[in-house]
Formats: sequence, C-alpha cells, structure tokens
Amino acid sequence: MKKAEKLKQKVRPQEKIKPVKRACKNCLKGVLLCFNNDVLCREKGIVSGDYCCSSHRFFQFDEFNKVASFRCSDCEFFILHPNEHIPTYGVCDLFSVRKCDGSTRKACSKFLRRRDYSA
Repeated sequence: MKKAEKLKQKVRPQEKIKPVKRACKNCLKGVLLCFNNDVLCREKGIVSGDYCCSSHRFFQFDEFNKVASFRCSDCEFFILHPNEHIPTYGVCDLFSVRKCDGSTRKACSKFLRRRDYSA
C-alpha cells in the first residue's frame, strides 16, 4: 500500500456511537430484579427499568464483567512457576509467599493487566 492509502484508512470516519439512554437499568444505584424487568433503586424503591431519576449514575455492566473476569494469573504482579499439571501455578509478588493456582483466584484491587510480549 502507498502512504496515501494508509493515511486514508486511518482518517476514514468510523461508525457513530449512539449515546446510552439514561435509565434505572444502567444506573449504579439500581439492582435488577430476577422475576421481572423492574429495578430496585436505593433512592426510589422498585421502579420500571426505563424510569430515570435525578440522582442517576451510569454503570456499564459489560465493562464490569470484563474486569470481574480477570484472575490472578492475568496480573503483572503474579509470578508464574508452572508445573507439569497446572500451567497457571505461581505466587503473587505483592501479597503472598505461598504458591497457588492463579486461574482459580479472582484479581485483587491492585490488579494490573499483564502485558502481552510478542516478538
């Protein structure tokens, strides 16, 4: 490719992202009820999922799931000492001296995602 073509691809307008509508179903203060589509709000009680009050605070559940799924073995501070049976066996450099399986423990508050080193 020529430099001009590469530049055009970088500058090409991308798809517009629609703003997320404010509603109790994406609020930090709301908890979804399992038996219907209503939300239990700390401020207003049980409300419809489309309702929105003045104290709304955005909370993206998808982003939370991505962070919550990280394990100790994905952390920069986790030193791997793999053995023949457990490839994610190691020790946390910050909090522990005992070796454990890093894939079974959830990441702590000091989590820093391990960089991918590629040649």
